[in-house]
Amino acid sequence: MEINKDAKKELRKKILAIRREMTREEVAAGSGRLAEHLFTWPVYQNAKNIMLYLAMPDEPHLDKVISHALAAGKTICVPHMRETRGLMDAAIIANLEDLVVGQFNLLTPNPATLNLLEPSELDLIIVPGVAFDKTGRRLGMGAGYYDRFLLRANKAELIGAAWAAQILETVPTDEHDKPVNYLLTEEGIFPCR
Repeated sequence: MEINKDAKKELRKKILAIRREMTREEVAAGSGRLAEHLFTWPVYQNAKNIMLYLAMPDEPHLDKVISHALAAGKTICVPHMRETRGLMDAAIIANLEDLVVGQFNLLTPNPATLNLLEPSELDLIIVPGVAFDKTGRRLGMGAGYYDRFLLRANKAELIGAAWAAQILETVPTDEHDKPVNYLLTEEGIFPCR
C-alpha cells in the first residue's frame, strides 16, 4: 500500500509540472477543441443532467461547455465541497454568475443559494484528473472526493477530461479508485478498453 502511495505522489508531481508549463493561450485553445469534441458526442447530446468540474488554471476549462449545455436546456451541476474533507455534492447552477470565489481562489457554487441534485439523477459526469490510463483508471489529487462521490452516481456515464499529455499507459490505483468509461482530450473522445 505504501509503495502505491509513493508511486502516486511521484506521478502526481511529474504530471502537474507538465500541466503547469502550459501557457494561458494553450489552455484556451485546447479547451475550445475539447469542448467541440464534446458537443458532437451523442452521450453528451442525450444527457439531461450533467456534472462537470470548475477548472484550476492549468486544467481543461469547461466554461464553454457550461454555457452550451445551459443554452440546450440541460441541468448543470458542479462540485460543492462539504465541510467534511473528502465529501462533495452536486450543486445545480443556472449560469456562471451563480459561482463565487472560494477556497484556494477557485470558483465554487454560492453557498447562499445552494441547490443540490442527488448523484443518482446524473446522466453524465465529466471527471477531472491528474492522469488517466487507457483503461480509464484515474489518478486524482489524492483527497478522494470523486472516488466517494462516484459510488453514489450509479447511472451516470463517466468521462475523464485531461490534456493528451496526461493520458499514460498505466497509472497506479487502489481498489476504491473508480475508473471512467471514456477519455476526453483536445485530440478527441476515446473509449477506454
